[in-house]
Amino acid sequence: MKKFEDDIEVWIKNKFPDADRAKEIIEPLLGIDTAISLSRIIRCALYLSDNDYDSLVNYTNKALDDPRNVLWWAENDNRNVQKRDFNYSFTMQNN
Repeated sequence: MKKFEDDIEVWIKNKFPDADRAKEIIEPLLGIDTAISLSRIIRCALYLSDNDYDSLVNYTNKALDDPRNVLWWAENDNRNVQKRDFNYSFTMQNN
């Protein structure tokens, strides 16, 4: 299993009882061919999943289809105002 950035490892360890299962779910995201930061895509999928494995599968699949969707949903509020920037670690987010 590949290693993720430190903040992602900590997030998974703290939010998912079975960290290996969560990592297996998101591992396909490491193979996306995109100019967008893979860590940013992974953070967005994890954030949106609300610590639920089925949701993580859902958001991982959506990110594999078109990562821009999960970026938009994770980083913006319902008024389309950017509230988070997952180019930065989880520890640097305001909410």
